[in-house]
Amino acid sequence: MIIMKVNHIKNKKYVNENIKIYYIENFSIPGNSAHSLQIENTIKALSKISNVTLISISFNTVKKLDFCEHIVIKSPDLFKKIIPYRVFYLLYKIKDLKFEKNAYLYTRSPIIAYYLHKKFKKVIVEIHNIPNLKDNIFENLLFHIPLNNFFLNKLYNRENIHFVTISKSLKEDLIKLFSIPEEKITVLPDAVDLNKFNINISKEDAREKLNLPKEKIIITYTGSLQEWKGYKTFLESYKYLKNRKNVIYLIVGGSEDQIKILKKEYENENIIFIPFVEHSKIPLFLKVSDILVIPNSAKYEISVKYTSPLKLFEYMASRRPIIASDLPSIREIVSEEEVLFFRPDNEKDLAEKIEYLLNNKDLIEKLAKNAFEKVKNYTWEKRAKRIVEIFEVE
Repeated sequence: MIIMKVNHIKNKKYVNENIKIYYIENFSIPGNSAHSLQIENTIKALSKISNVTLISISFNTVKKLDFCEHIVIKSPDLFKKIIPYRVFYLLYKIKDLKFEKNAYLYTRSPIIAYYLHKKFKKVIVEIHNIPNLKDNIFENLLFHIPLNNFFLNKLYNRENIHFVTISKSLKEDLIKLFSIPEEKITVLPDAVDLNKFNINISKEDAREKLNLPKEKIIITYTGSLQEWKGYKTFLESYKYLKNRKNVIYLIVGGSEDQIKILKKEYENENIIFIPFVEHSKIPLFLKVSDILVIPNSAKYEISVKYTSPLKLFEYMASRRPIIASDLPSIREIVSEEEVLFFRPDNEKDLAEKIEYLLNNKDLIEKLAKNAFEKVKNYTWEKRAKRIVEIFEVE
């Protein structure tokens, strides 16, 4: 049976009492994907300063957020991997829903924005990627990519539509590919919860909690195991280390099936694979580390131009030194003052940079300190304030 459930937040006071925002999303929120985590953090920050209602899809177990009003649309399992069907199903289920007068809409779906924009005073569409039709044949066959691009083309001249992108390159491509006026686009990179990642625990205590060796150097990658994220460059760099016996590579993320394959491919007691863990445990894994690595590949447009990696901000907040691929998407946020760069897709250069950093204690301290100071400018609360400011501009 298809159901709609509403979680009411009563008697809550807001900084901006007159700001009513609907965040409508065709994904399951809360969830464990980077997509879901980013949306949840955005809503949580917005709900501290304005009145927010989330409308989202859910499969199987219905989970509701406890910090905002949350309307949950129970969706058939059939639509779980067929995103366009999900979008139109959600729109159908909420077609008779009454929205407050002068309310605002926030969404990451151009389709939702197009069909609902007339019901709201102002609409913000947050864009994270402009995928090429060749990038994902499966999604292309299911009409997801063509539909998104089709509706982006229909939105550019709507007066009450504004766009948020997570990178400058995304903004430039929206202007070039979809003729969206520059003044209708604001760049807002992703962010971090400082309190969650700046936890007060020593490296030794963190290792004891996670049963990891205290005497060895631990180099860590956290995140999903997608090709564009360059995790294989990280793994391949191990064989180029000169002092490899004292170094552990720690990979936190990926499915059980992916990890089984990688354990066979990289049969080494000093390479530790830990399948997906709850995001709440990631701060502890960062604290056990001596160095954190972002090995994004230069072979994919999303990696080079569009991404604003959540892990970059989480790494910066953890007060650990970072080695990262030298890509425009990363350099939008950090410079040589905060991270040590290596040539993308070059495992030998990555290994050399790891050894160089390990032999330079002053640089380790400098990078960690500077990165933490810079990431204070990238909190979800500051990002939410900018979103509200965009809504308030006439």
